[in-house]
Amino acid sequence: MVLKPSTAKVVDLDAALDAAPVESTEGPIIWATVTITYTLAGHSPAVSIRVPVPWRDSESPNQRRAQALRCARQLIEHACRAAGVGPQDAEPDTDTMDDVIEAITPTALQGVAQELGLTKPTTRPKTRTRQT
Repeated sequence: MVLKPSTAKVVDLDAALDAAPVESTEGPIIWATVTITYTLAGHSPAVSIRVPVPWRDSESPNQRRAQALRCARQLIEHACRAAGVGPQDAEPDTDTMDDVIEAITPTALQGVAQELGLTKPTTRPKTRTRQT
């Protein structure tokens, strides 16, 4: 059996922020642990990354969470480039990547694909038709 990580589905996405900001040479930051849990061929792989997020008193917890997701994505992309790993060649498919991501993303995680830079930003969520 050959596992294809590209077929994994995101089943949970969490960004846990530390209780209080800390001082750094760049100003106050708060540490966040971003965890992405997948399902893949009956397995549950997970990725966790700890990222510093600039602290701004005026930001809401949701804004800090979104910033943590962006920081995690940027650090993961940087690590891949530093290791010489380029983007995977797309497999030919009739669906666009946005359609594929929309199909596998639970409604509760709408917008996450945009935050992670996987799909193009939109001004409002796409409406889904209910399957009966």
